[in-house]
Amino acid sequence: MLVVLRAMTPAAADAILAGDRPSEVRLADDYPTEFSADVAQGVRGAGRLGPFFVQRREDEVVVGEIGGAFVAEATVEIGYAIVASQWNRGYATAAVEALVTKARATPAVRRIVAHTPLERPRSGRVLEKAGFVRVRETEDVDEAGGILLVEEWELLL
Repeated sequence: MLVVLRAMTPAAADAILAGDRPSEVRLADDYPTEFSADVAQGVRGAGRLGPFFVQRREDEVVVGEIGGAFVAEATVEIGYAIVASQWNRGYATAAVEALVTKARATPAVRRIVAHTPLERPRSGRVLEKAGFVRVRETEDVDEAGGILLVEEWELLL
């Protein structure tokens, strides 16, 4: 396994939300990801699978984050991000596979969904490698409140 999922602590989340770098973990030079602040906001949330830092196994450097939350009965939606300097090295696929393993060990989870922007086909490829199937093209809302076209992916457990 290329990566280890390490729970994001409230202290680390607070540092990220304050615009600081968490001191309890070693971070890739280009951390945070574009979604780190959103992920950090979910640390104290109930009914979640994570969030987790994605750490390279070889040196425990954080290269991104991943997590999920229940969006319907038995359905968890996941999201992940890897810093740009670490793209195309298998870390995202390994992180998704590790999170799926955790989800399989959670009896309340029967279905996992994810959404990837149309302009990021590699994100869809990550999910495909982890066993997800493309369900449909749909609309989502981006961070600024605008409409974003995405692919919806699904994995039945």
